[in-house]
Amino acid sequence: MKVKISFAVAVLFVNSALLADSTTIVDALKNGKINGEFFLYAEQADVSDGDNYGFGSGSFDLGFKTDSLYDFTFSVGSRANHKFWKIHSGDYPQNTKAILHTANIAYSHPHLDVLFGRQEINLNWVSDFHEALVLVGKGIPYTTIVAGYTQRIAVADGDQPLRDFDKIGDSGAFVIDAKYEGIKDIVLNPYVYYAEDIAAWTGVKATYDADFGEFQLGGTLQYARSDEDTGEDGSFLQAEARGTFGGVNAALGFMKTDKDGGVGSMNAIGENINFFEDGEQIFNLDADTFYISLNSKWNRFVFGGIFGSTDYDGGKMREFDLTVSYDLNNNLNLYGAFVNGNGEGDNDYNKILAQAVYSF
Repeated sequence: MKVKISFAVAVLFVNSALLADSTTIVDALKNGKINGEFFLYAEQADVSDGDNYGFGSGSFDLGFKTDSLYDFTFSVGSRANHKFWKIHSGDYPQNTKAILHTANIAYSHPHLDVLFGRQEINLNWVSDFHEALVLVGKGIPYTTIVAGYTQRIAVADGDQPLRDFDKIGDSGAFVIDAKYEGIKDIVLNPYVYYAEDIAAWTGVKATYDADFGEFQLGGTLQYARSDEDTGEDGSFLQAEARGTFGGVNAALGFMKTDKDGGVGSMNAIGENINFFEDGEQIFNLDADTFYISLNSKWNRFVFGGIFGSTDYDGGKMREFDLTVSYDLNNNLNLYGAFVNGNGEGDNDYNKILAQAVYSF
């Protein structure tokens, strides 16, 4: 089944809603909010058995959201990136200099939210910006159900080249993602994704986080499987234990992929699983990843470190990340990281990255 979303129709829908009362339109626009950010970024890597690489870039993001009008709002946002320097031509492939990443109309109700158009989505296996229709049901006690359809995906971040909206297969993808929080300290998160002629992805994630006074304990258990239309099926397993004491957060975990199919196509439309600075091997075929992380906040500083070891079909990879973040004030954040990759060929490197983000 092919579903086509016409954004000309969306614009007409917006106009018809806002033009219902011209006086109220003025108020909705006057009371709307502007947001944005200036983003400076640079990275450089010293590769032991290959070419060094690096680039520096600047980015400007600007958005506007109207005030609510009969429970409707309209949002628009765009980002422009500019490369200042690069070592090699392939280090920053700038095919798109600016992108309209947000253009949507939203309806909000105590039991249902509807959002139609270009929007940012953050689910287990969906991330970045999508041309989508998303419904969020909140009428069942302790339960939130996200149901949606996405037809195109784009990347609009400040720390990498922009990627304009591109089709997801021939027919897009359908998503159902539910969260149940009726059990104390536990969140159950089953999900189903379906992309015609690509695959069906199913999974469940359970998280536990409890407060015991001076310390907190938690854990995550997640399993997902991909039923591919062509090629080998994939799977993903994650188990993590974590705790907080004296302002220090620690986590110990394990991730595993299928020996023949890796994760299949589960990460084709984005993901929110990989928390390494790089971590490119964790979704490879037959990848077993052990990791340990620590982070702590001191005044306006946040210090972090993570070590991961991945054995996969074709090699081994070790990654060690040290990070520091500093909030100069409520608007300006400075961030830096040192990354050591210990593998074969281009995977043996040291990298430094730094960014400054001013948001308003």
